[in-house]
Amino acid sequence: MINHLIAFGVFGMVAMSQAGEKVLSIDLISAKKNINVGNWSLSSAQVDMKSPLSWSVRKYNLHGGKQEGVEIVEINNGVLSILIIPTRGMNVLKVVGPDITLGWDSPVKEVVHPKWVDLNYNGGLGWLDSFNEWMVRGGMEYSGHPGDDNGRLMTLHGRVAHCPASEVTVTIEPTNPPTIKVSGLVQERWFKGAQFALNTTLSTVVGSSSFQFDDTITNEASDEKEFQILYHANFAKELLEKDSKLHGTIKSVQAFNDDAAKNLNNFDTYTAPAKVLSGENVFQIIPRSDENGQAHFLLRNAKADKAVSFSYKTDTLPYFSMWKNPDSRENGYVTGLEPGNSFPANRSHERKQGRIQTLKGGESAHYKLKYTLLSGKTAVAKGISSIEKLNQGHEVKLIEDVEHP
Repeated sequence: MINHLIAFGVFGMVAMSQAGEKVLSIDLISAKKNINVGNWSLSSAQVDMKSPLSWSVRKYNLHGGKQEGVEIVEINNGVLSILIIPTRGMNVLKVVGPDITLGWDSPVKEVVHPKWVDLNYNGGLGWLDSFNEWMVRGGMEYSGHPGDDNGRLMTLHGRVAHCPASEVTVTIEPTNPPTIKVSGLVQERWFKGAQFALNTTLSTVVGSSSFQFDDTITNEASDEKEFQILYHANFAKELLEKDSKLHGTIKSVQAFNDDAAKNLNNFDTYTAPAKVLSGENVFQIIPRSDENGQAHFLLRNAKADKAVSFSYKTDTLPYFSMWKNPDSRENGYVTGLEPGNSFPANRSHERKQGRIQTLKGGESAHYKLKYTLLSGKTAVAKGISSIEKLNQGHEVKLIEDVEHP
């Protein structure tokens, strides 16, 4: 319980608990306060908190080309380095561990500033001009493939990924070890239309190989609004190769397109990079939850000595899209593993299928997703075993009909 506050620097506060522990909270960006700290850093050497490892948080600008002026907030928890992009909707550029990187080698090499992205370009595919993050959200007013919806062009995966954060705060909590949090407010608004606010927090414990997102989307209009959210997480690097495999608690799998239908029986296994694109495979997956309402997934490499596992609740994220891009490495060999509240078809199709959720005026939806990097055969085998135990007595239903949106 906080009982008094002491000023910390120019933009931060130190909250003192009854036990005398310091909770640091530092505003890095604030539209309300009209501040931006510019280049900034904080480390364990500056803070009197017990920690088994050195840690740091820093904020800096990128320079050159189309990334000029893009701001990065980088967390180093002693094990993981996590790069967040406030300029681009609090997307995560990459996560780097000792021997595993969450991310991919996109043909888009710079972290493109939103001012260079015309979402309407190329029939609504302008989103691809900046597509190179590990995790980029689709939404909030709409997501999915571009196309017409009641006379309006729905651009690829919506606008939230190119909305700069209005507020960004770093918090250091005196847990043992300390917890580092970076929070942001991202707003998607237009007169007579969307009034959505995304409050997002990425948190990690010092020394941990895990991190999690805690997100809240609020409809701040007075009337009910349709909304979509897609956690478009993209994997390659050390995890994607021939015979990499996805393990998960899965009810059913349906091909989204004809290329995927040809490979339905092997949906969970990956092929090597191709010399030329052999056709994107997209699968529509319905996850199965454990007794706590959690779905569990794990992507491992061929040797099963490196993996990433992740879990989340399915009550608000009932759908899971699996995107395979079996192209050359130069052209962007990658897979997308994407929890969402709909599948990636255009909003008009998703509405017809009854998969569009709504929020009443003032109502919120909450999301929590946890990711863990697993190194070594023992850790990976343990992760796979836990999923296999949850799958005992259950079979995956393969739906051969293609929905053809």
